[in-house]
Amino acid sequence: MSQVNRATLAALLAVFLLAAQAQAQEKRDGHYWRTIPETEKLDVILGFFDGMALSESLIHIVVRDNYSVCTDVIESIMAQTSKYMDNLTTAQIATGLDAFFEDPQNRNIPIYWGIWVVARQAGGDKNTQSLVKELRRAHK
Repeated sequence: MSQVNRATLAALLAVFLLAAQAQAQEKRDGHYWRTIPETEKLDVILGFFDGMALSESLIHIVVRDNYSVCTDVIESIMAQTSKYMDNLTTAQIATGLDAFFEDPQNRNIPIYWGIWVVARQAGGDKNTQSLVKELRRAHK
């Protein structure tokens, strides 16, 4: 494995470990979402997009350097993200999350999954309700 691939994988691991540590410090789910002011909601969404941009940049490095073990999966994720996220505004996501977390059954679901649900609903995905049911089971 080349030095660049090792460095990239180390950077990815560091990002995931930091994200896990931040998640452990405060559970950012629907309960949390409902307690924060509008300005902080926008900050959370912008942070989500910053994380997505960083991940995408790191993925491009991995793919560019021919670490192609999971290229198909990565390209599929990027296509889905583009399909559902590209035309959404921060305000639309915030409003969608407010509505999504209004339902008490959705409040244990992490905000990042809530954003994905809102994006898929806005994109007309007919399988969104199945996703929500699965998320409810996974985050009781």
